[in-house]
Amino acid sequence: MSLYLTDLIAVERNGTSYKETYGNRLNIDKSDALLVEATTTAGGRVVGNKYQCARYEWDGGGDGSASGIPGSTPVSGDLLLVERPSVTLTSRADVGDTSIAVKPIHAALSSGTTLVFDGSSASAAFTLTSSASMHATSLAGTGGLIGTANDDVPIGTVGGVLYKVAQTEWSRYTDIHSANYAVNPIITKYGEDEDNSNNYSVVEVQAEFSSSSTVGEGTLYVGFRNTASTDWQGDLPIAAIQILESNGTTIRQPSSGFHDDGYTWNFAEEYGAWYTTQDIITSKTANPSTVASYYDIGTSPAARRFSHTTSGTASSHVGAALGITSSGLGTKYTNDAGDTSILPVGIANVPQSNSSTDGYLFSECSGSDTGDLTWLGCDQMISLQNGDRIRICYFGGGNGQTSTSGLKTIDSLFLRYVED
Repeated sequence: MSLYLTDLIAVERNGTSYKETYGNRLNIDKSDALLVEATTTAGGRVVGNKYQCARYEWDGGGDGSASGIPGSTPVSGDLLLVERPSVTLTSRADVGDTSIAVKPIHAALSSGTTLVFDGSSASAAFTLTSSASMHATSLAGTGGLIGTANDDVPIGTVGGVLYKVAQTEWSRYTDIHSANYAVNPIITKYGEDEDNSNNYSVVEVQAEFSSSSTVGEGTLYVGFRNTASTDWQGDLPIAAIQILESNGTTIRQPSSGFHDDGYTWNFAEEYGAWYTTQDIITSKTANPSTVASYYDIGTSPAARRFSHTTSGTASSHVGAALGITSSGLGTKYTNDAGDTSILPVGIANVPQSNSSTDGYLFSECSGSDTGDLTWLGCDQMISLQNGDRIRICYFGGGNGQTSTSGLKTIDSLFLRYVED
């Protein structure tokens, strides 16, 4: 099971426990302790027993710092314990309840799956005794919610599935050069008016562009996959892309070359540095540099190609009215590193523009099929460094009529970097 950006890692810092997302794993200090399960008897451990391992050691060491946790060095095969947020309660759950009501789930859950919740006084657990299909809103567990007598779980609480991952699944940065990387999950919203004025969201990937310490010149690809079961409801507007240095506050600028204003693009202003496919692409694993040809981005929406629009998508229940602001006083997002605000990571946190000239890019899904992919490509990328942060501003405010028919949160957005 591959790690998602929103997966939660249990951490202990100076005796205090907390959780951090995999996407923000560099916020975990090198000396913080992670919870690991032994799968061998190396170091005198007992198979199946849990032990603490410093993030420094789980990373494989480096950066010139020791962990300070004697005998905690993991060996090949040891497993990190991870929690994946999976359900959100739509009504309060009490100890003993054999059925819980949840928002439509985004992935099927099998019988025997245990969900853990942070209750009012301690953790509570609920084990499914019947499988639940994708989009289910009620989960059954004949054993009932287990917890202390006063451990009710309030409406809106997120429950997670515990699972384990090998050290090979963990990376200091996210590898986007060895294979297409699915940016999972994105956040979507259903049952909205077409081309509405909801806010945009921003997702971040702190990327590894190369297995070498020096990143070579190459092409960055951003992929969209139509995951809507009702194909025309899959449109996903993309308003802007930025690449930041690892500090998260500075636009990455090339030492020379084509992108002399820095790696910041608000598609309301200009999109000539990017190209689009217009072919039928069905494989989400195929290398985008070899699977299709690339063309200039135009203004006539068509299936399986990115187009620019200032007039929406023209499909019911999907699309944004406009992109994000590119001018004026205060916060604005431009194509100039010296005159742009930094996209903030978050959900529905970037307002739409009120200027009729501020558009966005999208791939028209009417006429495409569920599972089709469209790629954006930007070449002549130089001076990137492993650890740089890619931020994508996308529209999760109108993604279909329902979660069943609309765009899915998983495997809809992809990244790939291919060195020349």
